[in-house]
Amino acid sequence: MHASQLPLSHEATALAVSADGKRLAASAIGNGRTVVYDLRVGRTLFRFGVGATGLALSPDGGRLVTAWSDDMRAPPSAARSALDARVEADEPVHTVQVFDLVTGRCLTPEPWRGEAPIALSPDGKLLAVTADRLTSAVLVYRLADGALLHELAYPHRRRLRSLAWSPDGQLLTAATGATPVVHWSVDDFQQMRPEGVREHDAAVAFSPDGKLVAAAGPDSRIRLFEPGHAGEPRAVLAVKNGLTLLRGVAALEFSPDGALVTALGRTRATQVFSVALARPLWTASPGPMAFLPSGKTLAAWWCGAVWLRDAESGDLRVSTADETGDDPPSGAPVSRTVTLRSREFEGRIPTPPQTLRVIPAAQNSADVALSNAAAAALLARLSTGWAESSYRTAANLLARDADGLGVRLPLRGGYVYVQIRTSGDRYRILVALTADEPDHDPPPSSSLVRLSRWIRDRLSAEARRVAAADREWAAEIAPDAREGDVTIERGPGSLTITLDHAPLPSLDDLEALIHAAELKLEP
Repeated sequence: MHASQLPLSHEATALAVSADGKRLAASAIGNGRTVVYDLRVGRTLFRFGVGATGLALSPDGGRLVTAWSDDMRAPPSAARSALDARVEADEPVHTVQVFDLVTGRCLTPEPWRGEAPIALSPDGKLLAVTADRLTSAVLVYRLADGALLHELAYPHRRRLRSLAWSPDGQLLTAATGATPVVHWSVDDFQQMRPEGVREHDAAVAFSPDGKLVAAAGPDSRIRLFEPGHAGEPRAVLAVKNGLTLLRGVAALEFSPDGALVTALGRTRATQVFSVALARPLWTASPGPMAFLPSGKTLAAWWCGAVWLRDAESGDLRVSTADETGDDPPSGAPVSRTVTLRSREFEGRIPTPPQTLRVIPAAQNSADVALSNAAAAALLARLSTGWAESSYRTAANLLARDADGLGVRLPLRGGYVYVQIRTSGDRYRILVALTADEPDHDPPPSSSLVRLSRWIRDRLSAEARRVAAADREWAAEIAPDAREGDVTIERGPGSLTITLDHAPLPSLDDLEALIHAAELKLEP
C-alpha cells in the first residue's frame, strides 16, 4: 500500500516515479535538494544536495537523473549579433547529473552538458536532454557511460518545454507549446512526421498500447485518433476558455492504463481528460505531477508534502495521524478523502489537510515579547513563502503590519488578512478573506425588504445548512478546542475565522487553513 503523503517542505519543481512504482523522486530548487522516497512505506531513502527542474528515474528505479534550467535565461534571437551568439555559445550549461539509488553515490563528478527538460527512453538506455536555449539543440546520451551519441538540431528558436519518448522507444518528440512539435526516428535520428499528425500540431502523445494518438493544435484543442486511420478524429478534447487557461499545450501524456490524457499548458496548469468519456475531468494548479504505474493515482506537491491523488477526480487521502507517527485515537478514522474539484475548468488550489496540527507556544506565559517575536517570525515566513510561490499573485501586493503581527496576502480572486495577537502563552489567530467582486445582490431599497432578506439569510434551510457545515468544519480545524474558541463568520463576499486560546500553528498548517478557507468562501 502506498503512503498517502510524503514530507517536502519547499515547493516541488520536479517529480518522477519509477516504472515499478516503488520509488518517487521530488526536487525543490527553493532549498536545493532532491529527495527519493520509498512509496511502499513512505520513508525517505536518499537526500541529494542538488535542486532540479527535470527528473527521470530508470525503469528499474536504480538510477536517478537530475537537470536544472534557469527560466530567466533568454532564448536565442535572430536579431542578436553574431558576436553575442558566439560568446554565449562558448558558455554551455552543465547541469545533468546521475545518481546511483543503491549506494547513493553520484556517478557524474563533472555534470554533463545540458539542462531541463529531460527524458529517459523506456528501456533506460538513452537520455535526451535540452542542450540549452541558446543553441536550440537536443542531446542524446548513452546513460551507461555518458557518451554523447547525437546532437539534434532543433528548428524553432523558442524555449523547449517538453521532451518525450514514444512508449515503444522508436520516436523522440520535442515541443515548445507555441511551435509545431518535432519528431526524430530512433533508427537514424532524422526528423519525421508520424501519420495523422498535422503540420501545426504543438504536442503529440501515444497511448501505452500504441492504438491511440493524441495531438494538440495551436488552439489547445486535442484530437484523439487511431494510427493509420485518415478522416475525422475519434474524439476532440477541449475545455471552456482552454486557450486562455493553457496558452498552448506544451506536452501531452497518457496515463499508464491509457484511460486518461493530461495536457500541460504553457501556464504550467494541467488539464486532465477522460479518454472513454471524451471530456475534461479536472484542472490541476501549476506544478509538476507524475503518474503511478497503475494509472489510477498521481503524485503532486501541496502544503509541505507530496500527496497521492486520485487521477480521475483529483481527490487525495489525508492521514489523520500526526507527523510523529502516533496512532490515531480509538475509533478515529485512519484517513479521509478530500475532494479537490475546481469550478468549471479553472486552475484551482487543492484542498489542504483540514486538521490543524499545532506546535507548543512559549513556555513562559509572562514573556509576551517572546510570544510576539514567535508570531512575527511565523508571519514573516508566511509572507516570504507566499511571494516565492510561482502560482500566486505578484509579491509586491504583500503588505505587513508595522508591528509584524498582521499580513495581507493576495489570492486569485481577492486577498486574505492574517493576524496573530498574543497574551503570554495564548494566541488569537484571525484569518479574514475578502473577494475582489463579492457575489451578492445590490442593497435592497426599503426597510421591509431588508428585514425580509435578513430573515431569509439567517433562517432559511440553506442558511441553516451552511451554518451546520461551518460548525462541523470548525470542529475539524481544531478538534481539541473548547466551545467558542473557534468562530466562523460569513458576510457578502467575505469569510472570517478566529481561533482563540490556540497554540501557535506551524507554517504549513497556517497555509492549509488559509487555502481551506479560500475554498469555503467560494459559492
